[in-house]
Amino acid sequence: MIIIENLDKMKVGVVLFPGSNCAQDLILYFQKRGHQAFTIWYQEQDISKYTFDLLALPGGFSFGDRFYQKATGDYVIQPGKMALDSPVCKLIFETHRQRIPIVGICNGFQILTQLNLLPGELKRNKNLKFTCQQVKCKLESRIVPRLTGRNMKIDVANEYGRYYIGKKEVKELEKNDQILMTYQDDYAELNGSVGNIAGVCDKEKLIFGMMPHFERTIESNLPIFDVIESVVSKKSFQQSIESLMFSEHISYKSTRKYLKRLYTEGEGVIVGPGENAGIVDLGGGYCLAIRIESHNHPTFIDPFNGASTGVGGILRDIFTMGARPIGILDFLRFGTNDHSKELLKETVRGISYYGNCFGVANVGGDCFTSKMYDRNPLVNVACLGIVKKKDIIYGRATTEGSLMIYVGSKTGAEGVNGAAMASGSFSSDVDTSTLKDNIQFGDPFLEKLLLEGCLEIVENGLLEGMQDMGAGGVLCSSLEVVQRGRVVTGKNLGCWLNVDKIPCKYQMDDCDKLISESQERMLLVVKPENKDKVFSIFEKWDLEYAVVGSVDDTGYYKIVKSNNSVLYKKKVDSFSNPSQDWKEVKQCLSDDDLKFYNDEMLWNTYDSTIGCRTTINNRIRCDNLPNTNFSILDIHENGKQIILTWGSNFDDCYNPIIQRKFKPLGLVNCLNYGHPKDSIGEMKKFLENLTKKCKENKVPVLGGNVSLYNATDDVSINPTPILVMVGVSS
Repeated sequence: MIIIENLDKMKVGVVLFPGSNCAQDLILYFQKRGHQAFTIWYQEQDISKYTFDLLALPGGFSFGDRFYQKATGDYVIQPGKMALDSPVCKLIFETHRQRIPIVGICNGFQILTQLNLLPGELKRNKNLKFTCQQVKCKLESRIVPRLTGRNMKIDVANEYGRYYIGKKEVKELEKNDQILMTYQDDYAELNGSVGNIAGVCDKEKLIFGMMPHFERTIESNLPIFDVIESVVSKKSFQQSIESLMFSEHISYKSTRKYLKRLYTEGEGVIVGPGENAGIVDLGGGYCLAIRIESHNHPTFIDPFNGASTGVGGILRDIFTMGARPIGILDFLRFGTNDHSKELLKETVRGISYYGNCFGVANVGGDCFTSKMYDRNPLVNVACLGIVKKKDIIYGRATTEGSLMIYVGSKTGAEGVNGAAMASGSFSSDVDTSTLKDNIQFGDPFLEKLLLEGCLEIVENGLLEGMQDMGAGGVLCSSLEVVQRGRVVTGKNLGCWLNVDKIPCKYQMDDCDKLISESQERMLLVVKPENKDKVFSIFEKWDLEYAVVGSVDDTGYYKIVKSNNSVLYKKKVDSFSNPSQDWKEVKQCLSDDDLKFYNDEMLWNTYDSTIGCRTTINNRIRCDNLPNTNFSILDIHENGKQIILTWGSNFDDCYNPIIQRKFKPLGLVNCLNYGHPKDSIGEMKKFLENLTKKCKENKVPVLGGNVSLYNATDDVSINPTPILVMVGVSS
């Protein structure tokens, strides 16, 4: 059972324009309901002066209708225009950037449409008159399902309240559940709004605009206000967390049953699938950690940041195991149109920027082009690292009383919906600029400090466990270490996490703090007696840190605040593994126009020799030379060499290793497929063949990644699996 209790009352900032008539009504409405409300003067633009959970733009002010140079001079009636030039607009935009909910009523609604924060526009009423009366409205929004369809009596008072938007856009509003409420009585004819629309919201359900004045129904609780209150106060806290946990990107709900059948055991396997990276024994007390990941959706939206943070994330996956990264590889699949060419250049620039600044060699990979990737580019990045066998760190908590310590970059609103975004497909008319808030920004210099600090802690034997804050942020990383610890120890472990202790860049919603995917952050599990030594090492490397929680023996995963209120509580063993079944149909494949892409000027931007390990790097190859998809690296630590091979099937990777008389150790896979309704059957067939080959040749799968929903306008890409195999010299 999930318990949400003692939620804080809202703090509401009410923007006050000159001549505002309804601001005090709105403040009184909030105060009557036990919330705190205060005014923000229209000349203010610095959001850092205020702390609020909701920003409200009231109605009923002539300033919103008149446009003039001086109040005593000439003017024209142009609703919302005057407010657009006000300094407070900067504060409004920053509120939106920080994902703090906004509501606009009447003139406030007009302002939000003119700022392009809400769709549509407000025109003069059909009856050409100011009309004040109580009207019947129906709640259309599905944000709070139990309230959908409720009717309410609510006041209107306006002359410019006719909502207008094109027919195509109305369908988009309906599709995205953006219509808040509609008029249901004779007033609809007097008003003339398209579709009788009385209020709308943005796609993210964070900005609300309506013509009716809910604040004038002061003695009643209206369903429309309950909707806003539930968003602001996070009565949907549970829903936000669990919808994230059920996303394909995190849960693997469509593919887990197929992946479980892979061949994963071998004589040299130290760590197989299920941890942050696979690890194989190289001999002489040293091991190799290896991992592959995709950053496909983020790269299409923002190629530089999408690709660079893909590199940052895979590096953290390696050093969270206690390993020092020694090489990365990238596998690129891009379209053939002009836009794709620009995406490719920016992607390579992002990969180069992060890898070069961090100081890791780019030791291999390939690039192919096809028109099927025009709207769905693929960026897969692999990474490998060296670790002493005695220094391997696991992502788990095993002891009650151990501390959960956050270290690295402060948390921001970027990447809050990253996992959900990566679990959906695109449409051709998508405006990628509206999705950029889902993309993280990387700082390779900070990552380098994080690497050195964490590895020094590893070398000093101060860690119980360590986990990268990747998809799902603090939420998933803290839950994962407890879940793994329960499996290993058999104990009834749980934990508590204090959201107020999470270091943040600015004021943030509690749920967003938990699920943000800000980069360069790690969660360390440390016994109390080692805390001060760990902090000392952090300070040496100039890293910010905070104790954000603790492991306990309650068996519950609990999220609390500093005032001891509980935001979320659930038994750890009740977090289920969701599953979703799809028909295993044969996919209708696109024309095969795949071409190898080679541009020496692009690849030369990668530092391929730093670390003095790269003996052979076949990044640049000729199509007529078979089995040149490999690189060879020196392992100075034990006097051996490793070979890395890559391709789209087992034989492409296996043959070059055998021909050069290396011993295969294992492989990782990145499975890039389209919508599961089209492609799950193809994936099953590929995995069955891969498992057969792995068993026959005793080459275990060490780990991997699945990227589904690489589709646009319901057209899926062809199956694009990427395999990377590693072998060691005899």
